[in-house]
Amino acid sequence: MIEILSVIAPLFLIIFASAVLQKFKNMGKEWSIILNKYALNIGFPVLIFAALAKTSFSFTAEASLIIANSAFLLISFALAIIIGKALRLKKKMFLTLFICFAFGNVAYLGIPVLTQVSGEEILPTASLIIAIYLFWIFTIGLGYLDYSIDKNKKNVAKNMLKNFTRNPLLISVILGLIVGSLQIPIPAIIEKSLSMISASVTPVVLVVIGLFIGSSKIGKISEWIPIFIFSLLTLIILPAGFYFSVKLLGYPPAQFSSSIIDAAMPLAITPFALADRYKLNKRFIARSIVLSTILSVISLPFWISIL
Repeated sequence: MIEILSVIAPLFLIIFASAVLQKFKNMGKEWSIILNKYALNIGFPVLIFAALAKTSFSFTAEASLIIANSAFLLISFALAIIIGKALRLKKKMFLTLFICFAFGNVAYLGIPVLTQVSGEEILPTASLIIAIYLFWIFTIGLGYLDYSIDKNKKNVAKNMLKNFTRNPLLISVILGLIVGSLQIPIPAIIEKSLSMISASVTPVVLVVIGLFIGSSKIGKISEWIPIFIFSLLTLIILPAGFYFSVKLLGYPPAQFSSSIIDAAMPLAITPFALADRYKLNKRFIARSIVLSTILSVISLPFWISIL
């Protein structure tokens, strides 16, 4: 476990160094906004496209990966609804729990962690997992939110299509799969340019996470109890369900190691950006991002060591 922690420690060192810098230097929101836009609209799309374009993709060969991750996400959505109904949560908190349950940080933190542990050869698998997450989150996930808050139910399908077709990460996945499947050669000069951009992504997104943590307010300790319970659910209970389900079905968990590690990721930053549009609980989301990211320093090495 100590060896695993030493492997991913540089990632968290960048995060917490950026958090300290933000806390004491107050670098302002504009840093996070600009870096986040670069990562979302340029960095990650290029990284994902470059990884998939080099790989010959087969839906038949990857069927088990697609089915396993899809099942995990759909069950997560269902569990969020069951828990929300059982606790009789108000609509604002219910919708917040629904979207946060499945919105793990599989891109911003998932790719750096997986590549740090398994090397660059894991990128095609990591990119495919991201594609699966994005597909279900931007269809079922945001579709359910639209259905819950939009009085005109006819707009739901339109909004789902818009979310799906305008997402740069999804577009990069589709283009990467086409180029990879058809074995379309990429000129060396373009490939080198893509590699240079891809190399910049990991440090940039780690700094963004750190700046977000550094700008977050602490608040009262009692207010963090629900956040702590939610973090345990997403970091330990849900990935444990994935792990034992795979074992019960007769598969070796190591076969789905990348998927289980991604299932154990802390809450992503994206739900916070969606909070105003869907009238979600911004304080809960912000604190969940902070606490789950901090706790993942312990939980991720635990899962990696097991797998």
